[in-house]
Amino acid sequence: MTSRGQTFAGGPAGAASAAGRIAGALTAYACGDAFGLPWEGSAPRDVDLRRAADIPARGRWERGSTSDDTALTLLVAEHLTTHGGAGDPAALMGTLADRAASIYGLGPSTIAAIEHFRAHGRPPARGGRTNGALMRALPIGWATAPEATERRRQWVRALSAITHPDPVAQAAAAVAAACASWAVEGVDGPMLLAVAAAEADALAGIASPAASDAVAGTDALAGVDAVQSLSALVRAIERGRWAPPPAGVSLDPVETLGAVLHCVATRPTLGAALTAAIGLGGDTDTVAALTGGILGGRHTPEEVRAELPWSSHALLPPRGTIDVLADGLATLREPGPAG
Repeated sequence: MTSRGQTFAGGPAGAASAAGRIAGALTAYACGDAFGLPWEGSAPRDVDLRRAADIPARGRWERGSTSDDTALTLLVAEHLTTHGGAGDPAALMGTLADRAASIYGLGPSTIAAIEHFRAHGRPPARGGRTNGALMRALPIGWATAPEATERRRQWVRALSAITHPDPVAQAAAAVAAACASWAVEGVDGPMLLAVAAAEADALAGIASPAASDAVAGTDALAGVDAVQSLSALVRAIERGRWAPPPAGVSLDPVETLGAVLHCVATRPTLGAALTAAIGLGGDTDTVAALTGGILGGRHTPEEVRAELPWSSHALLPPRGTIDVLADGLATLREPGPAG
């Protein structure tokens, strides 16, 4: 498969429909969220991998619960399918504000944005250099074909900016969305790192000559200086020089994206990648959810559940909800006009 001068080899994903693979990605995302939630905020040394498959209860969270990560990812998927694309981002902000009381564990940037919206009737204009936009970006990738780069970036920017105006937060979300899009086409973990590199380079405006067409005419999400760190990050992972944060993965969007790409690219299976994700400590539910949501795009829900036997303990969204959203996102993915 080729997009804007970049060629990526697809895998065996064609055996299932795009809707089936998106349903698999949603399932794997929620599984990763539930798998990581018991260890959120833990130092790496305090993550007990021997107990991980039990998905133990923690605090107010009952065993197998998913977090705000899954709730907001479903919310974005619902918005995309209802509006036929990004639609009016203010509508998403309004829905988020209306439902906030029922979503436990919202991040600091999202809470601040909701408070600003309630006080001023509009989203904030600055701030938000955290991983919340990245965390909920995968449905945009699932809803756009790999070659729909401009549409995908526009949707990422529009739906991220309501809570995360920061350009680095938006650029990290765009890289994750690109990976999610290509994964549904069957691109595997190591090749997804090449996808991430191409997207980071394009966003930074420093693409290689082969990718120069992707930069030309692009309404960039951020300037070169602001997102330069993303290109450097991907190069470090490619060269085996990325080191996990000793205290665990923070809410920083670049740090979170690095952890996800490391797990996606260096582990041979979905199960191994999710185990690696929680072993990093810190924001384990977000890293594991994103890792699952990207790698799960190569599988159906049944295949995901078969590979993750502990998923029987996870309190996943209803299968009907997953299937309806997956069908809608797959329809958006098809060629044709979309908002």
